[in-house]
Amino acid sequence: MLEEPSIIVMDNASYHSTELNKAPTTNSKKEIIQNWLNEKKIPFLPLETKMELLEKVKINKKKERAYELDEEAYKAGHEVVRLPPYHCEVATKNKTFKIADVEKLTHEAIENVTVENWKKCAEHAERIQKEDAEKKLVREIRLEPVILTINPEDDDSSFSDSDYDEDSYDDNML
Repeated sequence: MLEEPSIIVMDNASYHSTELNKAPTTNSKKEIIQNWLNEKKIPFLPLETKMELLEKVKINKKKERAYELDEEAYKAGHEVVRLPPYHCEVATKNKTFKIADVEKLTHEAIENVTVENWKKCAEHAERIQKEDAEKKLVREIRLEPVILTINPEDDDSSFSDSDYDEDSYDDNML
């Protein structure tokens, strides 16, 4: 149990990635799709086909996914940062655990990067940076300075440096 707010680094294993309010797919029954649309207050006609309903789902579903574990961590005061998909490709091919072999595998992986892969990675990194800046602002607002009044009869404005007597300082005052 984490006792203070923490950042949790999570991989994308399926058991870590159960989605909240997952949008229906082509495998979903028509009734499930209709229920999802009703929950989102998206109007549809009962006679619409499954494909027409799915088109409404596609238009209205959120692009960003929300995960159950992330939500639970957030409720407990933590933040989840997810590793990018397929980050472990080099690790799974590493059979010898020798640095020279890891370096060779890394170079092979880099050589297989396409322009499209790189573009997606850059866009992903920019999106994460933007989200982090937004989260930082929220954290700063939440963690505004807290002022505690230990003795309500004391008035801070009447205290001056001359009132401080170093000889009478008591460690128990903290």
